[in-house]
Amino acid sequence: MKRIRSGAARSRQQPRIGAPDPALTPNAGLAAITELCGRLGVVEALDKAVGPIKQRDRGFGAGELLTGIASAQLAGEDFLTGLDRQRADAAGQQVTPVPGLASTTAAGLARRFTPAQWQAVERGVAAVTSRMLSLLPAERAAALADGPVTIDLDTTDVEVYGRKKRGVAYNHQGQRVGRPHVAAWAEAGIPLAADLGDGTDDPRATAPDLLRRALACLPERARHSGAGSHAGRCRVLRRGAGPGRPRRAHQLRDRRQADRAAVAAAGGDRR
Repeated sequence: MKRIRSGAARSRQQPRIGAPDPALTPNAGLAAITELCGRLGVVEALDKAVGPIKQRDRGFGAGELLTGIASAQLAGEDFLTGLDRQRADAAGQQVTPVPGLASTTAAGLARRFTPAQWQAVERGVAAVTSRMLSLLPAERAAALADGPVTIDLDTTDVEVYGRKKRGVAYNHQGQRVGRPHVAAWAEAGIPLAADLGDGTDDPRATAPDLLRRALACLPERARHSGAGSHAGRCRVLRRGAGPGRPRRAHQLRDRRQADRAAVAAAGGDRR
């Protein structure tokens, strides 16, 4: 008896291997990011906060540099060389917020930032956050700004490779790491302030200053709402949990209490 092949088997197309279609991109979702950056004025807010990083007003500015790196990270890149992979994506460059940013350009511009300008980025993000809050539906904006505000302080070790990396050190596990210390508005999921240390830095030393900067970067409505820091009001600081440790909340009523709570929050792993 002859075996009869089904129609589905006869019509199945064979895969073709060749050059990728330049009109297709795996990063089409960046179109939504580009629209969001435009609505919130992300590049303009960062440029205004940081100021000029070059003598000549041409090429990429601070806002375009930071937005371009962030959009590449959203597309799955982990290193500066990922900017070159994104740049080679012809179709993707049509929908990305900052097209044409190369890794060498990004590294050169990043070196021009002063410590004060890096910290000024927080003010730029704060301006974007306020703009975001003003565009939300009234009910959602009220839930964020008028309800309890939780400032979440947390550190994480980011392992790097290469003996010539600057600003990193070996932690207690023998890993060569940088140690970002981030203060985030937990209810909104938005970073407010951040420091970058190395594997030997104790985050408790800088926690009070980080907390004060985070509170200053909250939208004014949230800062002066029922979660404010005036008499009879409170802010909640949530402690990053270590292994087997629950998260703890501290109500902040004055500066001294806020400083103590910040140090406690940063002390999840005292090694």
